[in-house]
Amino acid sequence: MARPDPKRPVTVYLLLLLLVFTGIGGIYGGYSLVKEPDGSLMGMSTTILGNSPFDTFLVPGIILLLFNGILPLLIAWGLLVRPPWQWPEVFNLYHKQHWCWTFSLYYGFILVIWINVQLIMLGESSLLQPLFALTGVLVSILTMLPAVFQYYKKHL
Repeated sequence: MARPDPKRPVTVYLLLLLLVFTGIGGIYGGYSLVKEPDGSLMGMSTTILGNSPFDTFLVPGIILLLFNGILPLLIAWGLLVRPPWQWPEVFNLYHKQHWCWTFSLYYGFILVIWINVQLIMLGESSLLQPLFALTGVLVSILTMLPAVFQYYKKHL
């Protein structure tokens, strides 16, 4: 793990905390739904999927595992280490920013969209939904704070 950077803003650490929190939750939830697609491991019933295109939680579990589990943990690692990978640059709309900053912004939006789609398809079924919606908003806000923006600016 990288040593603490004395120039790294405190807001970056808050952003890392939120990304790791959602990543761990996404890994746990996604794995649980993939392992038991009937939802029993999570105490859920497939009856709540009535307004969705899915009969089981398998596909939502895979999506949860990838986009709300692995992705935020990868982004958190990227924010910590700032690897010089070129492949993420294909998806980086903000070329003056390190790819991990841009992906953090994308992820905040992904999380808010995920929760809204969930609310449309399933209705409000858990107190975790507003918590994760708020987390997505906070990830977006923290990412766009000037100190965080400046910290991840590429030095060309």
